[in-house]
Amino acid sequence: MIYLKWTSSELASLELDALSALYTEVDDDGWVQREVGVCSQGLVVHQLTPTTNRPGWFGLARLSRLMLNSNVTKMEFEAFWSAGRDAR
Repeated sequence: MIYLKWTSSELASLELDALSALYTEVDDDGWVQREVGVCSQGLVVHQLTPTTNRPGWFGLARLSRLMLNSNVTKMEFEAFWSAGRDAR
């Protein structure tokens, strides 16, 4: 898996009011598997798993292989994922 952090300078559709960063878990084929949105206070405010109809399909195009270089660790992603799950 590949772990990516997106900020408003990298993702134009990221709403600054609610999210300051979006973390995604992407498989080796470029399909997003999970995503976690974090606010400026470091709290998880968004958590999404893909539908079962198509692996990793959120209605967006699959990420290009050129984009598939982790810029965060699995441990960092999992910490936010667990925080969001525990907050439910």
